[in-house]
Amino acid sequence: MGKDPKTSVLNKFNQAHDVKNLFITDGAAMASSGCQNPSLTYMALSARAAHHAVEFLREGTI
Repeated sequence: MGKDPKTSVLNKFNQAHDVKNLFITDGAAMASSGCQNPSLTYMALSARAAHHAVEFLREGTI
């Protein structure tokens, strides 16, 4: 995740820089894994991405 499409695939909302209607909210968004169970993190990322996707749809930006 990052601001620059040259150095990251996703923005801060887990939205792909190149494909505006693509949101990645599973483990593929993580660059590495820890030793703890990431389920709550994935759920939080998914909820955040869904919230922003709805806002973007209402605005007509995706």
